[in-house]
Amino acid sequence: MFGLALTALLLVGVSGNSMFRSLQNMNTPCFKKCIDNGNTTIHDELSDDLDRICTSMADARDCVAKCNVPFNPFDMKTVRSICSEERRADFKKHSACYNEQVVYATNERCDKMCGSTEKMFEDVQRTAITINAAKDFDFSGHLDSMGEVCTMAKCHARCSRDSFNELCRQSDPTAGSFIQQFNEDTLTAMNEDLKEIGIREFMKRILPKECHYMFNPAQLFNDMYPH
Repeated sequence: MFGLALTALLLVGVSGNSMFRSLQNMNTPCFKKCIDNGNTTIHDELSDDLDRICTSMADARDCVAKCNVPFNPFDMKTVRSICSEERRADFKKHSACYNEQVVYATNERCDKMCGSTEKMFEDVQRTAITINAAKDFDFSGHLDSMGEVCTMAKCHARCSRDSFNELCRQSDPTAGSFIQQFNEDTLTAMNEDLKEIGIREFMKRILPKECHYMFNPAQLFNDMYPH
């Protein structure tokens, strides 16, 4: 349900971390512990509960804030978009649809159609660990596996939207459109973060073409845009 959002968060987080590390020492034990724990907690949860995800992000943000480093990957526009009070309140308005039974049915359907979200998160986490361990900012060679991840994330975003539209047609006819808007807004915030860091065009060049929709949020749910 939130696979694409977590993938976007990972992308902007590790790219920013790598760039700032090339300018200043970001590899302090304090920072590394916060990043490792934050990434592990968020991705291990595989949670469809936005409050739980955002609580984990807030804990990681507060942890990094104590490390005296110039970049906090858990205090970016991407995170603030995902976890704003308005967003979380809107999410709760759809609680009648996003119940355990419907979410389970959606996850089962989308895993079958798009591939396992668990595998996707494992691949994302493996990429994050590899990039964070890189000696410099030239990590283009570590991103080949992101093509499959981006394809799966896009498929899951579309499948979730369509599944909630179908399963909650009577009880909550806007449940699917909320998921669509949530994902588009997350990608918009991710692009703003990458622009602010100064590496949006660089990331677009080195990521596999399967990920290029992430730099044009309108393309995510619209097949009319070129891939």
